Amino acid sequence: MASFIIDYFELPTSSTATSREFFGRAFGFGSRDYGPGYTEVLGAGVLGGLNGAEDDRSTAPLIGVRTDDIEAAARAVTDAGGIITVPVRSYPGGRRFLFREPGGAELLVYCPEV
Repeated sequence: MASFIIDYFELPTSSTATSREFFGRAFGFGSRDYGPGYTEVLGAGVLGGLNGAEDDRSTAPLIGVRTDDIEAAARAVTDAGGIITVPVRSYPGGRRFLFREPGGAELLVYCPEV
């Protein structure tokens, strides 16, 4: 059986550079860029990122659920009545998908490369 843990947040942004600078100045958070569309937030107490990718970002902040089996997680979501809104895709460091649970909240499930 796949394992699941909530341990990630992702904030949509129109400019990763502007948001990165803001969070650094306001709260002292560090960052690591993974290209123009994504910046990892460092030192926030939980894994997080700033997503500026036009084709792969939510309109609201996301909570991320880490799993060790992305395909089993996708099946579990749909079997429980969730709707996958962005199919499983690769990103630098693993694979992920977005889904909407029956109450309307959108979340992210990701599986880091090992």
